[in-house]
Order: sequence, then structure tokens, then C-alpha cells
Amino acid sequence: MRSASFDDDGGGPGGAFDGGAPRLNLTRKLLWANGILFAASFLLVRFVPSIGAPLWEWLRLDPDLWLSGIPAVWQLWTYGFLHDLGSPLHILFNMLVLYFFGTMLEGLVGSRRFAWQYFAALAVGAVVHLLFASFTTALPVVGASGAVLYTVIACAVLRPRAQVLFFFVPMPLKYMALILVGLDIFAVLSAGDSRTASDVHLAGAALGFVAARQGWIYFDPGVWWSDRRAQRTQASAASDAEHLDQLLARIQRDGIHTLSRRDKEFLSRMSKRG
Repeated sequence: MRSASFDDDGGGPGGAFDGGAPRLNLTRKLLWANGILFAASFLLVRFVPSIGAPLWEWLRLDPDLWLSGIPAVWQLWTYGFLHDLGSPLHILFNMLVLYFFGTMLEGLVGSRRFAWQYFAALAVGAVVHLLFASFTTALPVVGASGAVLYTVIACAVLRPRAQVLFFFVPMPLKYMALILVGLDIFAVLSAGDSRTASDVHLAGAALGFVAARQGWIYFDPGVWWSDRRAQRTQASAASDAEHLDQLLARIQRDGIHTLSRRDKEFLSRMSKRG
């Protein structure tokens, strides 16, 4: 499966190409993290089960634990870095798809934007699965599939005509995305093996579609926070300047003895700032 060509232009608003070539670091780190944790969990569960088995159960998304009243918040993300230890194809397929489409999306929106999206997709998929578990039977879940499908669908919305190979069949990316979503919808409607956690997959797909269509994928929490801090700093400076002008006018009119202790402390602070 690979991206072969793009029919559209690069980055998008505030994309990764602003000011030079993108730095594609996150996808590589996610691949390493998933691979290392898969190997570590396999070795622990296989050779040190007294440690590995409880740790595995503690890190996977376990609806029974939540329904028992324990808000295992860490599981909203840790489950996405575990994979079925009995099926290497589970992590292999997820990481293969993540490699191609994570690289593509990270190149379009930048590493920092892709980071919050990936972890948001994990959390949204987990919450949907827990909600599903509150009114029906739902098994524990592991795997990055929800976040990976988010990535695929977001790429398909942004670059629908990008050519890919899907099981050696060339097709536009939008058709591959429709096939993947269709398979999960079929699994839900046919009440198939709940271990595949199709509700998590579909939650990630839905979020990817909406985020790409609404432009949320270009939102940068770091930039937003910096802008908010700058706005608060400017507002505070303007307020201080206005207050200073009022106090100086009051001193000129009534004398400094009319100022309160708090006003004098403010003047002292402003004089040090200047």
C-alpha cells in the first residue's frame, strides 16, 4: 500500500510546509513506540507472566474496570500502544498503514498538529467503546486501529485522488477509505467478532472525516496557547497603563498622600518594570 501521486497542491492553511521542508518525526516515533511495546509486552507475558499479565490488563481498555467505578483514565491512550499478542498481523497491518498515511498526514499538517490529532483519535475511540459497553457487552480493546483509520480518512478527505495500492489493486485513496469503513460497518451490522472493536474504528473514521472537512486538522494547540498568552499579556499591559495614567493624574490633582497602600505598591511595581 503506498501513495503514488497527488492531484492537489501541498500543505493547506498553516500546513507543515510553512517556511521550509516538514520535519516528519512523529510517525517514526509512533512506529518505534508501538514496536518496542509490542515486543516488551510479548516477552513479559510469555516469560514473566506474574508481571506481564497484570500489566497488560492494567494498560488495555477494559470496560469492566470502568463500569466497576474505577476511572482508569490512562487506558484512553495506553490501549492504543498494545496489540494482539497472538496475531503479529494486527500490529504489522496497523504499522504499515500508519507508516504510509501517518507520513502523508504529518507532511500535510505538521508533526505537532498530527500529534494532538492522533491522541485525540485514540481517546475518542476509547470513549465510544466505553459508551457502547454501558448498554451492551463489550470486550477489552487493544490496538491503534482507531487512530490509524482516523489518519487514513483524514488523508482521503484532503487528497481523495491520491493513488494507492490496496492489496495490490491500484485505486484512488477515497475508494480505499470507503472500503475500510464499509468493512467495519458490515462487522457492526452483522454482529461479528467484537474483538475487532469496529466501534473504535468507526469513531476514529468519523472524527477523521469531520476534522478534515471542518479544517480542525490545521488547529495547533501550541500556537493557540501562545496567542492566548500574548493576548492576555497585551490586555494586562493596557490595563496597567490605563491605571497608571489614572494614578498619575490623581497625584497631580490631589497629591500622593491620597493614594492607598495598594496604589503605592502598584506604582513601585510599575517603576521597577520600566
